[in-house]
Amino acid sequence: MGEVNVIKQALLPNGHEAAGEKAIDGWAPFMRELRERDIPLTLHSDLGNNADPTKYLHLMEHVLERYPENKIVWAHAGLSKELTEIGPDEHLGILGRLLDEYPKLSLDISWRVLWDEYFSDPEIRSRYVDFLDRHPTRIIPGTDFVASDDKDFAVYEEELEVTSRINRDLSDEAFRGIALGGNYFRLTGLEEKAPPVCGSGQRP
Repeated sequence: MGEVNVIKQALLPNGHEAAGEKAIDGWAPFMRELRERDIPLTLHSDLGNNADPTKYLHLMEHVLERYPENKIVWAHAGLSKELTEIGPDEHLGILGRLLDEYPKLSLDISWRVLWDEYFSDPEIRSRYVDFLDRHPTRIIPGTDFVASDDKDFAVYEEELEVTSRINRDLSDEAFRGIALGGNYFRLTGLEEKAPPVCGSGQRP
């Protein structure tokens, strides 16, 4: 369905405000329409910031509690440029709990801030890889590339390369679901299937 901002701190200087719980409750007719049409919805909902890492967590929790039957994708797994210091154990604990509680929830690992601030550290990356391998059907990839007149194909190519680096470390099951698109096809109801992952010396 596209992306809806619940709270995007980067936009606060432009007059953006966080969606309150009352406003989220008012989404009911819209969310019902999405459910009936089986359309997923991506939500940009910052988890928090370095001063308060879980400041806005309650908003995402409210969305999930209010609309548990909607297919929801949490953009960037809740991370942002404003939140670069949350420990991986705390972050992954929150993500794991919500994935367990809400079977319709998926996580988006697009945007290079995830690599720049988290995945580039080998020790931290290994924890996230373990997490992705444990949830191989619940993760959606992407670049978060925003087209504008000051960006060309070379910029897109770089963003794609950076946001795809973590895929190299995934298990075959997670790689097929995430990097090869299996999870996206299922989420959107497309008939396409991800190709199998070849073993050493094999051809598809």
